Amino acid sequence: MTKLAKGMQDNQEHLLKTLKLYIPDLWSAKAHTASFQNTRSGYLRNRISMLSIVWGILIILWVPFDLYYLPAHQDSSIVIARVLLGAALFFIARINNQQTSLRHAQWCMSLMVIGLNLFYLYSMHQLDYPIVYSGFEYGYTLLPILHVAILTILPVTLKESLGLLAITAGTQLFVDFQAQRLFTPENLADYWLQNVLAVMVIWSQLSKLSMLMRLYRQATLDPLTGIYNRRMLLQLAQKSLISCDIKGAPFSVLLFDIDKFKRINDTWGHGAGDKVLRGFTDFMQSQIRKTDLFGRYGGEEFILFLPRCNADMAETIADRMLNHIRRLELPIGFNETRLKITTCIGIASFLQGDTLSSMIERADRALYECKDSGRDCSRFHPVGYQYQGNERRKALA
Repeated sequence: MTKLAKGMQDNQEHLLKTLKLYIPDLWSAKAHTASFQNTRSGYLRNRISMLSIVWGILIILWVPFDLYYLPAHQDSSIVIARVLLGAALFFIARINNQQTSLRHAQWCMSLMVIGLNLFYLYSMHQLDYPIVYSGFEYGYTLLPILHVAILTILPVTLKESLGLLAITAGTQLFVDFQAQRLFTPENLADYWLQNVLAVMVIWSQLSKLSMLMRLYRQATLDPLTGIYNRRMLLQLAQKSLISCDIKGAPFSVLLFDIDKFKRINDTWGHGAGDKVLRGFTDFMQSQIRKTDLFGRYGGEEFILFLPRCNADMAETIADRMLNHIRRLELPIGFNETRLKITTCIGIASFLQGDTLSSMIERADRALYECKDSGRDCSRFHPVGYQYQGNERRKALA
């Protein structure tokens, strides 16, 4: 295979992998990691609060126009409804700021859209479902367009977007049915324009979500392997450790180091080394639980944090990983050549008074004890025992 053909094949594989990665993420929040959900919930919370406050102010500022232009028997009820909607939007902004989870942000977003559509439905009822295409009352028939347009600023998934748009669409269809203008030429033209607007809104929302995911991944994921980088990994592990400590649950750490990785780079080149790292990462991700935290610690070192795993369970998992890794044959991109690798695994489990740093330090010492013992094994580092092999680390690495 020529270099050009091989490059085209690699590009195609990268494109397919990218599409496979992004399509589920754009469809539903269920495909998102817990850390990204927290990131997006904060972003959504700010946008929803800002939108609720601004829209609430604009709605109340329209009260003088209602009093001036609407008939006397209609203006007071609509003005009261307008003021109540403004107050409801302010309340949504307030409770939204007090919550941090994505689920609460989704509920506040839905309440905002439902409140706007209830006001539209009530106003049209008070106006006797007018069939007008000019004048002050015509502005009320255009409210669904505004309800669709304001959603542009929200980075929501396609599933969330379709749900919000369905609320507005259902309300408008009901109003048009009551007004007996469901299939009038003018109304069908409005539907066409609103559908075009809805497509543009969805495109904008997904673009914002995609950009947010891209920035998140650049900030939190290792660019080579696609797993958590060191900074994000330690941040998530700290939260997990605190949670386990509060609940009295065990917590363990496995620190991996691929044996003699430098020889792979020296013999086959850094491209082959990169493929080994990616192959090892793919294998590890296929073996761990959803609650486990796995990431690249640096170079050929990886860390696996195991919430709710005690020392015995951690040792069992390490032995199982060693056995599976010995059977791995990783392609390196040279014809059909595949490399077999082994690893050292340093193990540490949470003890009273431990911190995340002290656990990692013990696992790191155990890792180099593995290298002293001939590699391809796992070790615990005894608490209080000062390992004397630090001066050999550079030679063993």
